[in-house]
Amino acid sequence: MSGQIILPGVSKSRLIVCRTTGRHVKTYLIKFSDHEEGPYAETQVAQMFADGRIDRNTPCKPSDGGEWKTIDDYLPMLKYGTQLPPAIKVPVVPPAPPPVLLSSQRVSVVDLDIPFGSLLKIMFKWMAAALVVLCCFLPVIFVLWLIVAAIFAALFSGAMSTFHHP
Repeated sequence: MSGQIILPGVSKSRLIVCRTTGRHVKTYLIKFSDHEEGPYAETQVAQMFADGRIDRNTPCKPSDGGEWKTIDDYLPMLKYGTQLPPAIKVPVVPPAPPPVLLSSQRVSVVDLDIPFGSLLKIMFKWMAAALVVLCCFLPVIFVLWLIVAAIFAALFSGAMSTFHHP
């Protein structure tokens, strides 16, 4: 407790004394969601402002008494950002990965609740895609058909040529 000044009649929770200089630091109560928290020293309020946890319109009041006003009314220099400490980066915890599905689990689609117009549009798009694919593969299909027809024609003509010879 060396280096601290304790004033009679003031609770320890409401008094923050700077250990290096021994001077009293002004503290504030801050209202979050209809309940008050604190007391916070000016440096703590500045850090919360820099981190974005509070803004200029957050209600606060001095811890030694006074009325509720905004942070901007009691600490107007915070809005200029010249005396703000650097923001503390809070580590972001990545979301948990989804559970791995086993290959033995089966999925069954029982019912599709899709409007008829949407279903009709989907079917037309599938039909148009199938037509494009057919047009791309049509020359290949035609050439394959000609090769198969030529083989059958050669076999058939060889078999039929034996009937013309006496």
